Amino acid sequence: MSFNEKYEVLCQEVSNGLVPVTKYKSKRTGLTICLAEVEGPLVNGFFCLATEAHDDDGLPHTLEHLIFLGSEDYPYKGVLDMMANRCLAQGTNAWTDTDHTCYTVMTAGSQGFLNLMPVYLDHVLYPTLTDAAYVTEVHHVNGEGENAGVVYCEMQARENSGESRCHLAMLRQMYPGHCGYKSETGGIMANLRTSTSNDKVRDYHKSFYRPDNLCLVITGQVSAEEVFKALDPFEEKIVSKGSLPPHTRPWMSAVPPLEAPIDQVVPYPSDDESNGLVYAAWRGPQAKDLYGMSAVSVLLEYLTDTSVAPLQRDFVEINPPANVRNSVIEATESCIYLKFYNVPKAKLHHVKERLFQTLGNLANGTESMDMSRMKSVVHRRYWTHSIAWKTALTIHSRSCASGTSSTGHRKRRTFHLILRIYMQLRQRLKRRGDFKKLKDEVASFWTDLLKKYFVGPPSVVRSY
Repeated sequence: MSFNEKYEVLCQEVSNGLVPVTKYKSKRTGLTICLAEVEGPLVNGFFCLATEAHDDDGLPHTLEHLIFLGSEDYPYKGVLDMMANRCLAQGTNAWTDTDHTCYTVMTAGSQGFLNLMPVYLDHVLYPTLTDAAYVTEVHHVNGEGENAGVVYCEMQARENSGESRCHLAMLRQMYPGHCGYKSETGGIMANLRTSTSNDKVRDYHKSFYRPDNLCLVITGQVSAEEVFKALDPFEEKIVSKGSLPPHTRPWMSAVPPLEAPIDQVVPYPSDDESNGLVYAAWRGPQAKDLYGMSAVSVLLEYLTDTSVAPLQRDFVEINPPANVRNSVIEATESCIYLKFYNVPKAKLHHVKERLFQTLGNLANGTESMDMSRMKSVVHRRYWTHSIAWKTALTIHSRSCASGTSSTGHRKRRTFHLILRIYMQLRQRLKRRGDFKKLKDEVASFWTDLLKKYFVGPPSVVRSY
């Protein structure tokens, strides 16, 4: 059987007129492969699975760690990284996000990548998941009576920080009811000690780590025929395992509506009691509304970027100053939020009122939109997106660090540009057109956007 008979082309597109991208699907196993023909000597692999959790046991994060501790054909810890180094790669890595888990590798040249790919996939789909590995890697009590384990210590380092407690409280408010977006996918220490177990990890792997839920995103100078040839023996192994039980894709259920805004105070331990944090969050456009998402990102930058921005003027260029940042969680129902930090404790309860005043003045016309600056912001976003897309494809100088550092968050946000190839391919690969269109939008468009998403009461979390 030829490769053309084994794989079907789902979509072909040229990203921004520069990079050919093709999406394939295996007719035998349901495995999805996205190839981006990026120029350069490096080949990058992102092996991504859609994962969903409805509790704080940290099963996605726990499983991410255990994947590297041996597989069915290579049942020893360290084999994968040793082979990666021999294939001209600087080891392997992975990260866990709310809606996906991704395993990564970057090699110099295509041959090393093609040799390593089946070994890596064997670890992903057929890990050993032994009890001994679970106890060592996830949680145990050491000889001094202390809680230990790599996963446990990772979460211990950040669980009670102000940012983590505030962010989790915000997600709990923004996504009420039965919804995976409010879960702590890294795991909470109490759960890791008491309710998380290796049996739960194995069941979670059976549910989500399946060929038909796995997307391989490969960038670099490697042909589809070479990839299919390297995958062929591994796909034969998948087929030999027999048919899998029926599978419902994650994130198919509706997100519960946000009934009412909530104002919450979240305490956290700190050596400095003089400052605190304030998060203000709103429900934004749906993730599939790409034009709306682009417009919101531009509006947020207009509100917060540089000293002449309205929120910078009212919250930073004052005495005593605070700081403000913005972000968007690109969920099925997105979450827009503003983060005020280093806020003097005495001023924490005034942030909400001052924020309402600033946004209200812009929405009702008391303060007019600076359309010259808005066009400048759109122009900058146009080029920032172009560079970010190219960076996301090449990953030339990107750190392999994951976790909760700012570098890790930037990496995940950039990766979403690639991950969304999995869906809405043509729209996602030509988003520069959205920014061209936004340049021509009039002031009323931006004030209407402000009224639609920002002027309504937000959910506010204060933490100190």
